Amino acid sequence: MEEGFGQSGSNETITRRAFFLLSLWAAGILMLFAVGGYFGVRQLKGYREETERFRQTWIAGDMVEAGAPTPELALPPGAEPAEVRVGVYINRIGEFSLRESGWTAEFDIWFRWTGDGVKPGEDFEIVNGQVDSREKMEEYSNGRERYERYRVKARLTKYFDPSRFPFSDEVLSLQVEDRLNGAKTMRYVADERDSGISNLGVPRSLNITNSLAVVKLHDYRSGLGDPRSSAGAGDIHSRFIFSMLVDPPSLAIYIPMYQALFASIAIALIVFFIKPTHVDPRFGLGIGAFFAAVGNNIAVVSILPQSKQITLAGMVNAAGLATILLTLVQSAISLFILDTMGLNRLRRLFDRVSFVVFLTGYAVVNLLLPLAASV
Repeated sequence: MEEGFGQSGSNETITRRAFFLLSLWAAGILMLFAVGGYFGVRQLKGYREETERFRQTWIAGDMVEAGAPTPELALPPGAEPAEVRVGVYINRIGEFSLRESGWTAEFDIWFRWTGDGVKPGEDFEIVNGQVDSREKMEEYSNGRERYERYRVKARLTKYFDPSRFPFSDEVLSLQVEDRLNGAKTMRYVADERDSGISNLGVPRSLNITNSLAVVKLHDYRSGLGDPRSSAGAGDIHSRFIFSMLVDPPSLAIYIPMYQALFASIAIALIVFFIKPTHVDPRFGLGIGAFFAAVGNNIAVVSILPQSKQITLAGMVNAAGLATILLTLVQSAISLFILDTMGLNRLRRLFDRVSFVVFLTGYAVVNLLLPLAASV
């Protein structure tokens, strides 16, 4: 029996010192959850503000290469670049690969122009992807007026931002250039009216909130060794961009991603109802829950792209692992109180208080984090 904590037996008295230490323990655990939650929420709000600034820039039509100045194009005397009207209609959005930073699409792209000096249908390329197949579906000419439409299947590059995944909007874009003719020879004009997306080709899980068709000048800042280029002159091309703002099914992704982790936490909290002298279940369940949480962490990391930032996924997994580790520390203290000090009544109170504190702290943090990440 330890002096100052109480007397052994079923009617032991819990002293003020014991109450003080128990209160200190509860306050310390809640403080850990509060500090971790505060810094996590603040970081996620910062990410959300960055996303909102990007969204406003995107709506204004300036989302390509943010921060890069619009290149100046000096045309030779008498030069008249051919104007080619181009549009895109997305027939089907295919599979996504977060880890490989890509997605697939099937779409129709058409060109309308006047004259014989350019061949936009034959010379176009997808800047941010790779064309798997292209097929000319239709062509038309009336005098000098030309029209061509192609059916294209392509794999497109897209870096999915993992910082708030799956609560952040994503922009899917299709960027087209003429691989032969620069902007001094040919200019794209966006066909905004007819460009669009087929509702039947969009997965039901995706919600496309907006789309945008624009044309930008892109400066490669290199003459590519062409002796006809003046020193320091860049290779400037007209680029057509069709982009879509996608709102993913956040909760439908978030809950399955972490259901194994949440189950592990529930198992770790069950141990507070097991007498600590029953060492195998009391500690075995916590250790098993810890390794299950580690497995869930590995599974989540394997599907997300790497990031130098502290992501929502990292915060959720860290909170879970820390919680389980602290429950094992609590079990060790509880075993000491019962087995070494012989204070069963204090041990029961310690377990009950710990259960309430851990459940409350973890639940609040895991409610605040996704709320802070969502727009």
